[in-house]
Amino acid sequence: MNLHAGVKALRRIDVLGNLPAASFEHLAESCIWREYAAGEQICGYQDQSTDVLFLLAGKARVIIYSAEGKAVLFVDLAPATMFGEIAAIDGQPRSASVEALEPCSVASLSAKKFQELLINEPSVTLATLRHLTSEVRRLSERVFEFSTMMVQNRIQAELIRLANEVQQSNEQIMLAPAPSLSDIANRVSTHREAVSREISRLTSLGVLRRERDGLRIIDPNKLKQLLERARGD
Repeated sequence: MNLHAGVKALRRIDVLGNLPAASFEHLAESCIWREYAAGEQICGYQDQSTDVLFLLAGKARVIIYSAEGKAVLFVDLAPATMFGEIAAIDGQPRSASVEALEPCSVASLSAKKFQELLINEPSVTLATLRHLTSEVRRLSERVFEFSTMMVQNRIQAELIRLANEVQQSNEQIMLAPAPSLSDIANRVSTHREAVSREISRLTSLGVLRRERDGLRIIDPNKLKQLLERARGD
């Protein structure tokens, strides 16, 4: 990628949004640019690499596989996001794997350069702190759900999270393509049969409707009410 294109790509990264314009060229020159095919691993769980990575294009998934091959899904990454910052900050092995869900363009910056960026650019430091705080809140919520909720309520919570990622103005929300039963199961630590049963139950309650193009949440408010009732809100 040429320097001009690199600068343009980095300007879209969330945590770099307030970086002074003059700093982008130096940052682009410090990055290594790579392309990944769908299904390819970008970084691996327990790897010793410590670069911070910026997802410029494509979608990727944060995941860990157990020794038996069971997948635990943490989050899907959208373009303009940073990942790998934990290893870049503490120098420890990777806390999870990241896999490309579709062709991805990624820029990597060495841990040393990233730490220099944090020291020299307060706007990036603050944005990184906010990013990490958001991750702590998200993971705290997940721990609470796993500790206190039944499987069907964890599935409802996951559907609400997926709905919140979709920017739609109408009252109904279309998840397209529909999340697979296996993906939802891996996100909430259950099996696909349990997800299928709950989606069928929510369909019979008039909350969901399966369509050719995806899964439509017909009544988001009712879905939220079911979850709030389980939480005791």
